[in-house]
Amino acid sequence: MTAQKPAASNAAAPSVPSAMPAIPEMPAAPSADVDTDAQIAATLALADTAGRSSTVLFNYRRDNPDAPDAAQALNLEMVLDRRAIDLRTQAIRMLGAQVADAIAQMHDAAVQVDDFLAGVKATEARLTLASAVIALAAAALVGDADGILTAVLGVHDALKKAQA
Repeated sequence: MTAQKPAASNAAAPSVPSAMPAIPEMPAAPSADVDTDAQIAATLALADTAGRSSTVLFNYRRDNPDAPDAAQALNLEMVLDRRAIDLRTQAIRMLGAQVADAIAQMHDAAVQVDDFLAGVKATEARLTLASAVIALAAAALVGDADGILTAVLGVHDALKKAQA
């Protein structure tokens, strides 16, 4: 909580009402049909309001240390501080849940990419083997002994790569 400089004025010091205003309840946990981003924003806005109200009470107590309602103002200030902390904690937990969902989605996407790349690698190995077999058939048709030997080595290498 930060203290603010009191504004210079001739007006009387603001008074704190003797009856404590009701503090709104914390928002419920997010449900599937509620926009989580909007709920996080609302929770943080409520926390900011509680924090600013606490600061106003702190300034009042500092400027009026002998006020008859200083103890009540301190009590309300502490309640508002606790509520602001609770609301910010809740918002952070909601953000954490969003982050966990995003990480799970990224993991699923990475698995899909890995599966796709494995398929590409298998297809590449099959195409390399088919190319080596075609080269062997062409060398055999021509009757080129060196070509046949080179093509057989190519088929052998392609088979090793396909099995790996």
